[in-house]
Amino acid sequence: MRARNFRVAPAGPQSGRLFRLVAFFARFQLRMVLRTTAHMGLVLGLFVGSAAVTSLVILTLGAYAVRLPFLFPPLGPSAFVLFHTPMSDRACPRNVLLSHSLSVLCGVGILRAVEWTGLGSVSASPEAFRTMWLASVVLSLGASVAVMLALDCVHPPAAASALIAAMGYVSNPAQIIGFICAVVLLTANAVFFNRVLGGLPYPLWRADPRLVRSYGVLAGIPSAGTGYWQELAATMITERRGS
Repeated sequence: MRARNFRVAPAGPQSGRLFRLVAFFARFQLRMVLRTTAHMGLVLGLFVGSAAVTSLVILTLGAYAVRLPFLFPPLGPSAFVLFHTPMSDRACPRNVLLSHSLSVLCGVGILRAVEWTGLGSVSASPEAFRTMWLASVVLSLGASVAVMLALDCVHPPAAASALIAAMGYVSNPAQIIGFICAVVLLTANAVFFNRVLGGLPYPLWRADPRLVRSYGVLAGIPSAGTGYWQELAATMITERRGS
């Protein structure tokens, strides 16, 4: 009988060095660690703290390199939202980019409108100046909230962007460009940390509602399923039905 020639099947991708290297580091991703650890709060705290600090350091180095202002107070709360509840709708890149950009433009636009009236200039009486300055701050906050709700791009820290713009801290084109670039850079850091180091399906633009509902704490959903305000509303509805 003739000996049959058996072909050896080529080695699959799982036997390659690159696959083994990726599999090794995947064990240290946030998604995998949370499945095995009994200290979820500690792990999340370390991840959020290290990611937020690293992102702000990158913003500082970027500002120094291009000579543009990158560090603004609203970016601190945004970093917390991006890394503490990355799977929530309010942490998706679309909401972060649109809300901050539109809010700072609202603040600058309203401040310019107040200055155009002449009542917000330093030449006006102190009472009129303080009144119009306060009006610009209040109007900019209301406008930013209205825009975020109208375009469905809610990101709470962005409301502070309208305030700092209305107060004159972001006014010239270089500062506006620097602020928007800082938001873009922070969002890019969130994509890297959450997708690569976290192993999470962090969205590249919009949040997927199905993923939001299935990620619990990482999506800002309390572990018990309802938060304080939801429980309070349910209690009030029950009391009204019983009365």
